[in-house]
Amino acid sequence: MALDQLTDVWCEVQQMSDALDSLPAHVTVTVPPPNHPDPIATAEPAQAILASSGIAYDRDVFARLPHLRILVRTGIGVDNVRIADASAAGVIFCNTPAGPTESTAEHTVALMLSIAKRVPEGQAQLARGEFAPRAIGLGNELMGKTLGLVGFGRIGKRVGHICQNGFGMNLLTYDPVLTESQMRETSLQVRQVTLETLWAQSDFISLHAPSIPSTHHMVNAESIAQMKPGAYLLNLARGPLVDTEALLAALDAGKLAGAGLDVFDPEPPPAHARLRTHPRVVATPHSATTTQEARQRIEVMAVAEIQRHFTGQAPLNALNPEIGPGG
Repeated sequence: MALDQLTDVWCEVQQMSDALDSLPAHVTVTVPPPNHPDPIATAEPAQAILASSGIAYDRDVFARLPHLRILVRTGIGVDNVRIADASAAGVIFCNTPAGPTESTAEHTVALMLSIAKRVPEGQAQLARGEFAPRAIGLGNELMGKTLGLVGFGRIGKRVGHICQNGFGMNLLTYDPVLTESQMRETSLQVRQVTLETLWAQSDFISLHAPSIPSTHHMVNAESIAQMKPGAYLLNLARGPLVDTEALLAALDAGKLAGAGLDVFDPEPPPAHARLRTHPRVVATPHSATTTQEARQRIEVMAVAEIQRHFTGQAPLNALNPEIGPGG
């Protein structure tokens, strides 16, 4: 579609950065507000959408968006979009996989330190007006411990880099799509192992896998039973990777020393969910990417994909590239 055909495209943008200023003059973009009673209704005239994880896009939704030509997920996860339905509707779908890397990796390490150093217990004690450092129990150092990375993509590698170079941690990884040549390219000292070996040998386990049928509840009662007593679990990837009830049982029994979570199943967790208040859990509300730098980076990358599409170039991160550029 020629740029001059986009003159009248309707746009509703909330809390966006200056990334939109980089669009050509005739291109506009819509951001459906997830908290709206009917967010799709606000986007019906749109030809380009920046999509959060809070709205599911399937055949019925695409049917309500007859003008839509490109949908860009402002993040990594794509499980809220049915890619086959996007293709059937003639909509090219992209994500921004490199945008959240640093922010998510740093957030992972922040939660790792928090649960290992028992920061929540100390903060809660002070909030109660007490001051008894030994009463919160002994924490753990990261130096020399073994970190198991389930998934060795951008974020997994960055977490490994921070932890190995900063804390001298030993690294294990399990990634079924990782090739030998990719392993040779990394500057890290990391050993690729089976998932069972990773469970058994890791002091800290950090999940960096996608939410697909083969990873659903990969952390469950059986896999937890294989883990070291006193191990720590980090999940900043996708909530369905973890069986919540199995995790809670392991924390209650002391099998696991703590968990750091930024994602949940379901999400958001119910107001009464024990994960919100469990003393051995440090939880944040899917906020790993909510840094100024990450949001700006993601938005710039997302808008650049829209630019490419409407100027006849192939987007860099299309999940259904067969649709082709140009609208």
